[in-house]
Amino acid sequence: MAKEVLNTIAQRASEKTGIKLYGRSVERVLAGLLTTSDFWKVVDLADQPVPATSQIVKELVAEALAKIENDEILLTEKGLQLIKDLKIPPAVDYSCKACEGRGIPFYANLDWYHTFLQVTKDRPKAIQQYDQGSVTPETTISRVLFLDSREDLRDRDILVMGAEDDLTGLAVALTRLPRRVLILDIDERSIDFDNRIFKELGIDNAEAIRFDLRNPFPEEWLKSFDVFITDPPETLKAFKAFIARGIAALKQEGSVGYFGLTLRDSSITRWHQFQKALINDYGMVITDIIQDFNAYMNWDYHAETKAQEVAPVKKLPTDIWYRSAWIRMEALPGFKGENEKITDEVFMELYLDEEGSTT
Repeated sequence: MAKEVLNTIAQRASEKTGIKLYGRSVERVLAGLLTTSDFWKVVDLADQPVPATSQIVKELVAEALAKIENDEILLTEKGLQLIKDLKIPPAVDYSCKACEGRGIPFYANLDWYHTFLQVTKDRPKAIQQYDQGSVTPETTISRVLFLDSREDLRDRDILVMGAEDDLTGLAVALTRLPRRVLILDIDERSIDFDNRIFKELGIDNAEAIRFDLRNPFPEEWLKSFDVFITDPPETLKAFKAFIARGIAALKQEGSVGYFGLTLRDSSITRWHQFQKALINDYGMVITDIIQDFNAYMNWDYHAETKAQEVAPVKKLPTDIWYRSAWIRMEALPGFKGENEKITDEVFMELYLDEEGSTT
């Protein structure tokens, strides 16, 4: 009987959001509520799209299993009894505090870290126009260290596609270890910022170019890079279009791509679709997935997002809650990318659908 309650709530939430949910999805929210009454922290713990967690909370309230008081979500006696009957444990976090769960401590190279902090003091702020949200400096430096640990940094030709609000391309170039760094982004502020730093520091093997990634790459960028890094939109068509463009820029088998992927804007069902596309359509294999590697600083425009609109509380997030996995993939023999123009149809669904909500 208790299990049926979970399945019923999951079914109702699925019907209202269009996101495939299960009894286990509800369990994850209940486990989070045993740990915190803060909605945004529950989203973080539950690892599900914001609309899904939000609707599950609303269904729990409708069933008198939870209540909302002063923007806090509290379990009722009925809810606590259900949890007891189902033996649901509270959400726990055993991740290493020193490396923030990445397995790569940002302080492993303090020279890189301190240099990055110094040169980015006046970095441009993330803006909604370009769906920006910057990761913490510790995340950015950990990305660089991860590349180095996989032999993807030194004497490599590296392409950074978009998301330079994270300044990953800048951080890579500051090491002075790659053979070449090319940064592409549509935000002229990021491009000007990077090029100014390169000029001031005399870094002559790195360049930032304003480029709309909806457009095909020129011939000289195709099959020219050992590594590409991107942070693609998480709708299926847009993900495939961006990733396929990066793959088309790879030189040969053994070349690699890095990207971030969330469980805040994508469900595991969509992850399944992404992974099938990488293997079946493009001949890539995932070698590493480090969950919650990328920690995002709260962005100023959060109050204007769909995430805040659908949330069951008015309270804005105060701590880091938006995280994404850091994924490395490698090109197999016969791999192939695509270099087609991204059409208006795809562009219209680049950022928001039933799962995405943070733009």
